[in-house]
Amino acid sequence: MTEKPLSVLYSIAEHYYHDAFDFAARFDVLWKIETHKTGQIKAFVDLLMACECALKSHAILGNFDADPKQVYCDIRKAGHSIERLADLACFLSDRSNYDFLKERLQPFSVIIRYSLEAYDTFFPAFVEWDNAEIHYSGTIGNTQWCFAVRKCLQSLLESLTDKFSGLATPDIGAIFEHERQMKEFIEAIKK
Repeated sequence: MTEKPLSVLYSIAEHYYHDAFDFAARFDVLWKIETHKTGQIKAFVDLLMACECALKSHAILGNFDADPKQVYCDIRKAGHSIERLADLACFLSDRSNYDFLKERLQPFSVIIRYSLEAYDTFFPAFVEWDNAEIHYSGTIGNTQWCFAVRKCLQSLLESLTDKFSGLATPDIGAIFEHERQMKEFIEAIKK
């Protein structure tokens, strides 16, 4: 088994990778049990967040030799925009999954996790629902549509699995040095 690298960017990318798995697992569970529309929308927000984290991990690993602070700041500037994160993602030379998520998820915002905003987006008062900002039945209300996003996410996560498999170094001095570098990095990005 290979030894995992000790670097600031690698550690950040790995955190986003694990976050993506956590959000995806929550989506998988909640999607099966949510029966009301706002519950499904909240489950979808977990899928949206999983895609966001996977794209961040891909953006970091694709810029592994760049300045960690600059890479991190670029990702933070993208906010929750799947479109901007997909543009930053460059770990894979085949951009089809990035482009798929960009096209499919571009109109969505994590703000729809709140019932009021979800209803205003998908089921606005005094407007035909087919004329809503985003068509519920053609997107979140369509299981096949959601599962296509979930399948794309799974492909992105699987492409990272080998990068985050392996053993930590047995060199305790190197581990402490890495933790010191991480602490310095965190302090630097707070400024």
